[in-house]
Amino acid sequence: MSVKVGVVGAGTYGSVLINAYYGAHKRGEVELAAIADINPDTLKAMKETYGLKGYLDYREMFEQEGLDAVAVVTPDYLHEEVVLEAAKRGIHMLVQKPLSTDMEQGKRMIQAAKDHQVMLFVDFHKRFDPAHIQLKAAVKSGKLGEIEYGYVCMEDKILVPTVWFKTWARNSSPAWFIGIHFFDLIYWLLGEKPVRVYATGVKKKLVSMGIDTYDSLQAKFEFANGASITVDSSWILPNSFSSIVNQQIRLVGTEGFQEVDSQDRGVVAAYEQDSYSHVINPYGNIMIEDPVAGPVPSGYCIESMLEFLKLAGRLKDGASLKDMEGLYPSGEEALVSTIMCQYAHESARTGKILDIVYES
Repeated sequence: MSVKVGVVGAGTYGSVLINAYYGAHKRGEVELAAIADINPDTLKAMKETYGLKGYLDYREMFEQEGLDAVAVVTPDYLHEEVVLEAAKRGIHMLVQKPLSTDMEQGKRMIQAAKDHQVMLFVDFHKRFDPAHIQLKAAVKSGKLGEIEYGYVCMEDKILVPTVWFKTWARNSSPAWFIGIHFFDLIYWLLGEKPVRVYATGVKKKLVSMGIDTYDSLQAKFEFANGASITVDSSWILPNSFSSIVNQQIRLVGTEGFQEVDSQDRGVVAAYEQDSYSHVINPYGNIMIEDPVAGPVPSGYCIESMLEFLKLAGRLKDGASLKDMEGLYPSGEEALVSTIMCQYAHESARTGKILDIVYES
């Protein structure tokens, strides 16, 4: 039997996920049953595009559809209520990163998933990038020796907070929205949690535009062995920049170093109709022509979403949550980056170097 899945949130990124799940639906891999969104115009558009049943209240969707799984693609700070409701109904969950913008909320979500024996999969798709998989293998094998320091930048165009997410950007930050990807990635790559953080943040451009949030946040994480990795996150790059996001990671160890430039994948295009050149990442998200489903998105951003469906299918076929351990970014793992990010914001607010405490 195929997994019956629903989606909560059909906005900018939710529409990408729905397109990917619709492809799996047309291939007969899952049953994409319905979507829920608070915007009736969005539901109408999804009905016209995919023929999907829409609900203004996700609780009604849970009640009516008998879902096996749900993807939660609401704004970052609104995950908890949906997750708790899905968990108590025995529905497996994919939650878009971050798990939560509050560690206590994150803990409650993890406990609810445990109490009701459901999977809590957090969509950290950077773990699925082949370049990052290779980097992790190099770190694990000892090719870099003992990591001494590293650097990350993760930057969005100003289009993101001022147009895409203008209504809720003030409830987030560049660190919560995109920096969190690399907070998780450095934890995953090194296999250990940082113990200390010092962060600074700048509020200028967006505040001048009436959006009270950070333009950028700079966080330096220190590990128990003395290694440190700095993560610069921002979302004020000019809209003329060549892609929505600019991103790199660099690690230096006692025996070597390695860089992954996720921005410069070597594919550049310029079109007469546009005012800037495009740097394209075909490995992340690219439309392909599926022989059954037609045009569908593919790439590591999509693989993460589809992996959740595969694991949910295994659970429906009789596998246990214990069988799934280590196969996906779990709630417990995702809580690490939430804690890292919350401490980074507190350090930026107070100007203090903070020891990171993971257990209450």
